[in-house]
Amino acid sequence: MKLWITAPNDGTPPLYAFLDTLEEKQRQKIFSLLALLLQTPETAMREPYVKHFGIERYRALYELRAKSRNLVRITFTLRENGDLLFLVPFIKRHRRDTMQALDASLRLLAQCRDGSCSIQELSIKSYTNGGNAT
Repeated sequence: MKLWITAPNDGTPPLYAFLDTLEEKQRQKIFSLLALLLQTPETAMREPYVKHFGIERYRALYELRAKSRNLVRITFTLRENGDLLFLVPFIKRHRRDTMQALDASLRLLAQCRDGSCSIQELSIKSYTNGGNAT
């Protein structure tokens, strides 16, 4: 299994920009969840780490959940080969935050299909070694 991120053609990948805004402790919690996904996906792909959305419109989407001082969430989807594609990261303060992130995730997937957004492999190692991964 590999981890992928969306990379809009006109800017920084949303996940990297989001990670730059987090405190170190929150960032480390996200990295530990990503490592858990890579090492033991069968354990990590269920609550409390991951939530699968059951509403028909959002059925292809999941939410990675990290709890610290803030509720950090990252929406993602499964690719055909079982890899994970991370879409929209956000801090959940209200229920509407999740709905907005789900709608933004669907728009981002559509952009990936029409070519206005690409995907690239997530590089945690380069992010943690060099600070900013862009």
